[in-house]
Amino acid sequence: MMRLGDLQLDHPLFLAPLSGITDYPFRKLAREFGCSMVFTEMVSAEGFIRKGPPFLKMGEDEHPISVQLCSSDPDALAQAAEMAEASGADAIDINMGCPSKKVTDTGAGADLMRFPAKVESILKEVRKRIRCPLTIKIRSGWDADQINALEISKIAEDCGVDAVTVHPRTRAQWFHGRADWGIIGQMKRVVHIPVIGNGDVTTSYSAKRMFEETGCDGVMVGKGALGNPWIFDPKNRWAIEEKMAIFPSLEERKRVIERHYALLQSYYGDQGAVTEVRRHVLWYTKGLQNSASFRSTLLKVKEKKALFETINSYFDLLKRRG
Repeated sequence: MMRLGDLQLDHPLFLAPLSGITDYPFRKLAREFGCSMVFTEMVSAEGFIRKGPPFLKMGEDEHPISVQLCSSDPDALAQAAEMAEASGADAIDINMGCPSKKVTDTGAGADLMRFPAKVESILKEVRKRIRCPLTIKIRSGWDADQINALEISKIAEDCGVDAVTVHPRTRAQWFHGRADWGIIGQMKRVVHIPVIGNGDVTTSYSAKRMFEETGCDGVMVGKGALGNPWIFDPKNRWAIEEKMAIFPSLEERKRVIERHYALLQSYYGDQGAVTEVRRHVLWYTKGLQNSASFRSTLLKVKEKKALFETINSYFDLLKRRG
């Protein structure tokens, strides 16, 4: 169990916001496997203000859900947060960690960490305009010379933020090198609000290790969930060693691919579902035998019938080879 402001969560394992990936079908599947809370893809505050609630693309059946907003403008973020809360968001998350140049060049994302006073003005403005839980997602800092996650987390706590998620790599690192989990532990000792760790969690066991090594209150899974919704499965949640984790059979992988496709089809239609599901199938089959030719063929498929003929043929081949 974990509390996020007034929000009671079943357990502290969350799906991270992943731009272009964590759409409604992906979030829905994660929830079906046991994820306690999902986050929308990063939402431009200004874009949301212009286009209104449909811009969020939230489903009525995916609560609790947090809307992650991105901007460098305190008023825009506060207005968008109000709108998101009114639209049914259970929590609001402010992105202060995106390393994309397109984002940081606007002064948003990880660039905000270079300006603690601006972070403070943003959080004070948003906090006074919403009642639901408010969280932030940050990095360890801008670069090796500007590691200030602890300072930013203290500012967040003082501004009434309910939790802070930290991906302990600098913006300069992007996603390279190892995440420094030590920063998560340091943050846990500095602030009294929940600390959620993120980074290099690729299996249920590594999630458990993060809890044990850092003392964090929650773990947010990002790329580790790609083609791997089983990471949220309660049967895997507390495996005491890696080899105890339950790995999906070929039949289970195929079943989940079909389920994911059905969700995509309902959301995007036939053609959109084929386009979207292909990259997910690459993740679902990562590490399996004889995948090179399968992947090459899959990327050329344009229609549903050919898609599943290709998938079925590949899984039949794997079964025959044992």
